[in-house]
Amino acid sequence: MIKLLIDFIQFLNTIAPLLVSLAVLTLLAALLSKSIKKHATVYYIAMAVPFAMVAIPFTGRLLGIELFNFNRIPFLGGILRDYIHMGTLGFPLLIIIMYMGALNPKNSTVKKLLGIRKELSIMSGFPILTHSLIRVTNSFPNALKFFTDNEGYMESARAINALGAGLTSFSFVLGILMLALFIPLWVTSFNSVHKRMGSVKWKKLQRWSYVLYAMLFIHAMCIQSGSMLNPREREMPKPAIEVTATTSETHNRNNRGNSELRENADRSDSGNGNKNAVQPIADSILRTEAVRPAVRNGHQQGQGFADIKVDAQIRRYIHTASLILIFGSYLYLRMRKARMKKK
Repeated sequence: MIKLLIDFIQFLNTIAPLLVSLAVLTLLAALLSKSIKKHATVYYIAMAVPFAMVAIPFTGRLLGIELFNFNRIPFLGGILRDYIHMGTLGFPLLIIIMYMGALNPKNSTVKKLLGIRKELSIMSGFPILTHSLIRVTNSFPNALKFFTDNEGYMESARAINALGAGLTSFSFVLGILMLALFIPLWVTSFNSVHKRMGSVKWKKLQRWSYVLYAMLFIHAMCIQSGSMLNPREREMPKPAIEVTATTSETHNRNNRGNSELRENADRSDSGNGNKNAVQPIADSILRTEAVRPAVRNGHQQGQGFADIKVDAQIRRYIHTASLILIFGSYLYLRMRKARMKKK
C-alpha cells in the first residue's frame, strides 16, 4: 500500500509537478510557520546557498574562469536544477504568497501562512534570481532576435511554427520586465528597507505585485503554448499513454542493459564507424525488452503507477490546465473577497 502511494505521488509529480510542489510547500510552510518566523535568517541563508552555488560558477564561466560545477553532485545537483527551472520552488512560493491575499484570514492555516508571508517573499527571491540569471543570459538575446531579425531567427532556430516561436520569444522578453518589477518588491520585503520607506509608500509599491502576478501567468502560458506548437525532437507525438507490466526491479535491470548496449554501440562506432548500423538493432532490442512482462515464481507481475508513461505533449496540456486552474481560482477568490469587503 505504501509503495502504491509513493508510486502514485511520483506519477502525479511527473504529469503535474506544479500542483504537487504547491501542495508540498504549502504543507511544509504551515507546519514550519513558527520556526520560519523565529529563525527567518537561518532560512534565508539556507535558500541563498544554492543561489550562490549556481551564480558564482556561472558568472565565472562568463568571465572565462572555469570553476567547479556543483550540478555534478547527485542530490545537490537536483536541488540546483530545481532552482534554475523555478517550477519546484520559486513559482510555487509565489503562488502561495499570491493566494494569501485572496483567502479568508480567519482560517487557522491561512492565518499561519499570513504570519510568514513576508518571510516567504524573501525566501522566494533566491530561486527566482537563480532562474533569471540563467534564463536571461541564455535565452533573452536570442528571443530579442525574433523581433529584431525575424528571418535570421527562423533560419537558425529549430522552430516549425512562427506563432509558437513568437510566443516563446515574447515570454523571455516579458521575463526581463518581470525581473525589473520583482526586484524592488523583493528588496522592500526586508524589514530594514520597509521601515525606512514607511507604511504608506510601501503599500503603494506592493500593489504592483498584482501586475507581477498577471505577468507571471502570461509568461508561463506563453512558454507552454510555444512549446506545444514547437515540440522538441524528443517530444514529438507518440502514443498518449503507454502501460507496461514491468516492475521497478525490471526497470532497473533494463536500464543497466540499455547502458551496456549503448556503450557497446559507442565502442563499435569508435572501432569501425558502424554505429548507424548497430543503433537501430539496439533500439529494437530495447523496445522489446521494455514491454516484456515481468514473471516471478511463474506469475506475471501486476501493473503500477510507475509503469505509466505519459507523452510529453500530454504533460504540457496538463501543465497548461494546471496554470488556468490555479490563476483562475485565485481571480475568483480575489473578486469574491473584494465584493464581501464592499458589503
